[in-house]
Amino acid sequence: MNSLREFDTWDRGVDVVAVERVLKGTLPHEKLQPEEVRYAARHAKGSARSVAKLLGVTEKTVMNWREAGA
Repeated sequence: MNSLREFDTWDRGVDVVAVERVLKGTLPHEKLQPEEVRYAARHAKGSARSVAKLLGVTEKTVMNWREAGA
């Protein structure tokens, strides 16, 4: 994901464990807060298309967030 220490579970108010579970497909994206969805889009290693599908947003939205560093 990013440069978190090994056992960190929160990053600036974002539940990193929940984000990871959504990106693995074991937790529905509806469980994430809006900031967590943006965090997931920025830090996920997959294509914009695959990440968008997991997060319930459009591919263009993921690309915009990544470009803006949102």
